[in-house]
Parts: sequence; structure tokens; C-alpha cells
Amino acid sequence: MDHVTVLVFGPLRERVGAPEVRLAGETVQELWDELVRRHPTAAADAGSVRVARNLDYCEWTTRVRDGDTIAFIPPVAGGSGEPAIHVQITTAAIDVAELIARAGSSRDGAVATFVGRVRDHNDGVSVSRIDYEAYAEMAEAEMRRIATDLYERGGISSIDIVHRVGTLEVGEASVAVVVAAPHRDTAFPACAEAIDLIKRSVPVWKREHRADGARWVDARHHHGSPMVTT
Repeated sequence: MDHVTVLVFGPLRERVGAPEVRLAGETVQELWDELVRRHPTAAADAGSVRVARNLDYCEWTTRVRDGDTIAFIPPVAGGSGEPAIHVQITTAAIDVAELIARAGSSRDGAVATFVGRVRDHNDGVSVSRIDYEAYAEMAEAEMRRIATDLYERGGISSIDIVHRVGTLEVGEASVAVVVAAPHRDTAFPACAEAIDLIKRSVPVWKREHRADGARWVDARHHHGSPMVTT
């Protein structure tokens, strides 16, 4: 089995007694199981911990290799126990209903949502699917910068930004922005500004598979910035 560095934070760090440990396992789940075996009180966080591999959120079934850094991340400070700011680049289908369900808290009367989907045409030509490619680490960092800036202005309680990469079929969601706030007059503008900023600065590219052949979408009319579908 490979040995990897495992980082733990907040209350989980206190239960483990150290900010990092070296564990052996072939998957993220096996690492967690070994951590709980060594530190049984860590089991109290089961079901609420998120996991990241080498700075990217990942699944529990993700395989690990020698030299990887795995982070077990308990819920951060926030009204509902979920992170107030959540961003992710993922290859998995975006569960919009889940994002909406966990947005904000019972104090929030507004949840503004934007979902970008693959459409079946562009410039009058039919499109069958789109390949999305991202500089994942930088994309997540930029999405977090956007989300943090909007959150720190005040008026919103939480913001989620998720962008999917890989090959998407017509109708599938490529990007979702969900903003919770006490009132719609802050939720709507924050959601709209978030997607506008994502389109301008997050390094994501797309290649359309069209009736006249596959092509990368030319974003030069957006000043050279990468694009997301809308």
C-alpha cells in the first residue's frame, strides 16, 4: 500500500491530536478507515467530512498514490453547518437540487440559481456535445476568489460555484451558481455577477462537436478570456 500525507483541520485535528499524519491505503476511503482505527473519536465527523486530493475535491473512491496529499475537511464556520463558500471543478454530473437544498439556512428567504446547460445549436449549426477542459487548480482558485469577494461584501449567506469538465451531452449542466440570502435584492445580483465574472476570468475552455465538425469556441471577442456555456 502507498503511504500518503493526510491533513486534518479544526475539530478533526483536535481529535487526531496533530495537523497531519502518514497513512497507508489504496483509496481515500481506506485512508479514512485507517484514521478512524487509529483515532476512534474521528468517527464523530463521519458523514460531514469532505475530502480533497492534491488541492482538488474528490470522491471517497478516488485512488491515491505515494506522495499524494489528502485533506479531510470538516464543516467550516457557517450558518447551516455547510461551508458558506464552496467551489469545485468536477467530472461528475452537477446535482443542482443538492446545491439548492444545502444553500444558506432557515434565515434565508431567497436562493438565486443559475444553471448553464449544453444547448443543441450555436450560430445556427447543430451541436451534439461539448468537451470542457480546465486548468483545474487555477480555475478553483479563481472561482473561490470570485465567491469570497461577493460573500465578503455582505448581504449573502452562502455561495456555491460548481463547474463540470469532460464531455457533456446536450441538456447536461456545465456550470451552476447558487446564492442564498435573506432577501432577493442581494441574492439575484450576486448570482448574476458571479456568472459574468466566471465567463471572463475562470480558465475553462470548450470544444463543440457540430454538424460541420469539432471546433474550439473562439473567445477572442471576450478579450481572450476562456468561456463557459450559457
